[in-house]
Amino acid sequence: MLHEEFMSLKETGQRGDFLLPLVVYKTVMPDFYTTFPMHWHDEMEIVYVEDGEFEECIDFEYYNVQKGDIIIINPCILHSFKQHGDKRAKFKTIVFDFKMLTGNSADASSIKYFNPFLEGSYISPQIISPGQNHYSELADCIRCLISTYSDKENFFEIKIKSELYKLFHILFTNFFECENGNMNIKDSTTSNIKIILDYISENYKRPITIDELAENVNLSKHYFMRFFKKYMGMTCIEYINDYRLNIAANLLLTTRMQITEVSENIGITNLSYFNRIFKKKYKMTPREYRYSSDRTDST
Repeated sequence: MLHEEFMSLKETGQRGDFLLPLVVYKTVMPDFYTTFPMHWHDEMEIVYVEDGEFEECIDFEYYNVQKGDIIIINPCILHSFKQHGDKRAKFKTIVFDFKMLTGNSADASSIKYFNPFLEGSYISPQIISPGQNHYSELADCIRCLISTYSDKENFFEIKIKSELYKLFHILFTNFFECENGNMNIKDSTTSNIKIILDYISENYKRPITIDELAENVNLSKHYFMRFFKKYMGMTCIEYINDYRLNIAANLLLTTRMQITEVSENIGITNLSYFNRIFKKKYKMTPREYRYSSDRTDST
């Protein structure tokens, strides 16, 4: 299921299926959640904001994105998003495996463009907004991809692949810039953050200590706490709780597990504490959240 897939920080599950490794997700905030924790995956992600606004964090940079914006998230880049104040937002997300474009052959497109792009030799903008040169051409292509995937008419797989090539022709021609400088200075920071997030995603069902997290990246406890707060924008405990609560919200809506079982399943054995932090995040108790009649699935 979509929300269960999303809960894995390092998303290793295949998008779509073997024959079509591409999916389009629909998200409406805050109908399902108000935040989505930092995560990363091997696929590329392109987001088209249909309405409203929200806050997106990409590679430790924060953006306030609005209706019409196109968000470009390259493979293996850390990213997260959250509701902006009490504003609503609706957006579509295209996630796809680059093998759709490169295949197993070494042709000119792969050697000259796609492989260098994947190796970081091109700089791509994170946000492309209405009014920028060639925006309309890019937005039309993205909308066509989304509608083709949704309609699934005869031969739609060919159409999707052709639109992806068209999309990258537009991006390479008008938006990407060749990078001749050194490796990104954030490489070591990004590597440490990924190690930490992977560890949390694998161990969230049991108590996790700051000491063990710090040890995983060979940092002292005190430096680790400052490091995490600096780059994640919250304390490590806040992040772990937020991560667990997103999973709890999904369990409440998709299973018949008792509230106590949900709490224990995410590594919180104190039910009062679970109820308190859940209500702080979602403005309602777990039971109210489960039976809230105006909540809709955003898949």
